[in-house]
Amino acid sequence: MKKIVTYVSIASFLLIFTELGCSKSSTSTPAPTNPCAGVTITVTGTTTPTSTPTASNGSIAATASGSAGLTFSLNGGTAQASGTFTGLAAGSYTITAKNSSGCSGTQSFTVTSTPCPAITVTATVTQTASPVATTGSIAAIGAGSTGFTYNINGGAFQASGTFSNLGVGSYTITAKDALGCTGSNSFTVTAAGCATITLTSTPTNTSGPTATNGSIVASATGGLAPYTYSKDGGASFQASGTFNNLATGTYPVVAKDFNGCLSNTASTTVAFTCPTITANASTTNTIKCETNNGMITITASGSSGFMYNLNGGTFQPSNIFTGLGAANYTFSARDGNGCTQSGNTTVSQAPAGSLFLAVKAVLATNCAIPGCHLSPAPQNGLDFTDDCTIVGQGLRIKARAVDANPSQMPPTGPPLSAGDKQKIVDWINAGGKHNN
Repeated sequence: MKKIVTYVSIASFLLIFTELGCSKSSTSTPAPTNPCAGVTITVTGTTTPTSTPTASNGSIAATASGSAGLTFSLNGGTAQASGTFTGLAAGSYTITAKNSSGCSGTQSFTVTSTPCPAITVTATVTQTASPVATTGSIAAIGAGSTGFTYNINGGAFQASGTFSNLGVGSYTITAKDALGCTGSNSFTVTAAGCATITLTSTPTNTSGPTATNGSIVASATGGLAPYTYSKDGGASFQASGTFNNLATGTYPVVAKDFNGCLSNTASTTVAFTCPTITANASTTNTIKCETNNGMITITASGSSGFMYNLNGGTFQPSNIFTGLGAANYTFSARDGNGCTQSGNTTVSQAPAGSLFLAVKAVLATNCAIPGCHLSPAPQNGLDFTDDCTIVGQGLRIKARAVDANPSQMPPTGPPLSAGDKQKIVDWINAGGKHNN
């Protein structure tokens, strides 16, 4: 049999190999699809307020639309199938609804509270059998709500509003309703057969609004001595009727006799009485052509521990205020007890000195002339009709008009006379200021 041999070129082989799909693909992987594209989840709901400001029985009932299979979470907490959240206190909350693809929507809700009702407490008080007995009682009744329990002087609550075995004194009864809202009132148990005790109370004022050197002297008559005294309405008693080291204020002073019987309560006010303070000020005027350099020195007497201020500013220990411009000022001195005295003073501008005026006259005649140091086109921009220009150029004026040989001032005409030169020298030697 005759063999047939077919020869294929390398180029043809490569072409066939490529067409058969054996070459590497250059196509990139397509981007994943966003599952939340076009999905808008809207959360709505209703809230139920708490029954009282301190209760935690509010709730939120939320629903959502825009997707299916939604779960709900409160403030980023654990997700749940229901959109209802209970046992909430008053406050702000965020509900998030999320589907199985992680798409979500949120909404904020505010749980409010129902205000407490106005609860009042009334009572029937029974006296003790004697001033030292503990047979008194208080039968209290709350009104304005329901489900009351009661306590006395902050103790444990009980179902009954009756409190027995009480001695002479003041008591506070609190009624609490079923929702935890409360109302209180104070009642006094007195003793049968107590004699009338009369109390007098005399205050001594403090030496100032912040001082604590006031006092009260109380004395009692009637009843059975010895007496004890209280300045806080009976919260605590002491043997003496004198109370020292008191600040300003009103004190409820009461006396108690040996049998425990109480006097009337005397509301006693400790005020303050300031000493007579004298405050004066001396001033140093500001000088023209200088930065504010006026000064006020305040002098106060009639008390001690003085502080000082100017124009209602911060009080300071120093009585000297510097760097002041020409103006009217209000000053105050305050003593260690807060008592103050004020006054007014003025820092003026010191008048021009005679030596300065003499130099200014020399310059007006010889230099502040047309074509020289006179506006509108003064040489070197120096107008010697201006006081502050003269003060600022004092040393230069002396150098050119007095020290230079020959004199360069005035630029034309004869030099200054010896007398005029001496006027410049005298002014410079005195300080070369506007007030010299």
